[in-house]
Amino acid sequence: MNMKKIVTLQVSGGLGNQLFQYAAARAVAIRCDAELVLDLSFYHGGRHRSFELNQFPIQAKPRALPKGKLRAVLTRFLSSFANGSEYREKAFHYSSAIEQIDAPTVLIGYFQSHKYFAGHESEIRKELEPPELEGDDNRRLAEAISTQQSTILHVRRGDYVTNPKAKKTFAECTIDYYRRALTYLPAHSPVFVFSDDIPWAKQNLNLADSAVFVGDGKPRSGLADLKLMSLGHHHIIANSTFSWWGAWLAGPSKGLTIAPARWFTNEEIIDADLCPHHWVRC
Repeated sequence: MNMKKIVTLQVSGGLGNQLFQYAAARAVAIRCDAELVLDLSFYHGGRHRSFELNQFPIQAKPRALPKGKLRAVLTRFLSSFANGSEYREKAFHYSSAIEQIDAPTVLIGYFQSHKYFAGHESEIRKELEPPELEGDDNRRLAEAISTQQSTILHVRRGDYVTNPKAKKTFAECTIDYYRRALTYLPAHSPVFVFSDDIPWAKQNLNLADSAVFVGDGKPRSGLADLKLMSLGHHHIIANSTFSWWGAWLAGPSKGLTIAPARWFTNEEIIDADLCPHHWVRC
């Protein structure tokens, strides 16, 4: 292995964040003809999130760094070994500066834009293919979703409602948003609802009786839901990286994807680069 050709990614956050980070870093590694190494030290002890990319056929080598002072020493060593190269995301919107960096380097950020891996979509879709579904219920759902021009509708509440910091950060996807989004889609399209608050969705969305509320409020695997969402034809997403990836992994040849016009409560955050141009924001 050529030790001077390494792209190191500091992975953090939940599954949706991990997918964005990997996609951006993998694109850099491909361009630089470098090995991608994943620094997993974020997930040491006490985190409510876990590393999940190991469930995908990724082209990267995970490496967990020790905690505390030893981690700091190793991080400084890696940075110096990489000739002091560290690329840290400075703003939410896409920055073309990442196209100028070379390996070895350390990448730090969330990189939430499809533009970070433009030109490498086919590789990313293969490497981020969710694992095969387990269980008869999931397989029946997969058949029902994939054999129709189905609509996947995602409602995220959870920490967006209960966590003061998240509630202050992310705009609310209102009932009016979902009603507007549904008007863009064929009336005959069967709707499959994914949510961490199925009772709220049932009570407030006013969908047809034929709508399927996946799991009906029972605990579910995020990986299984991501796979099922990627099988949909149309998508109505929440301001959630999880449902963003459920729609993107479906591929560009599928139907419409509707995304909320406002992703954050802070209107000064520029999120125009977040979604592909052919997605509808309403």
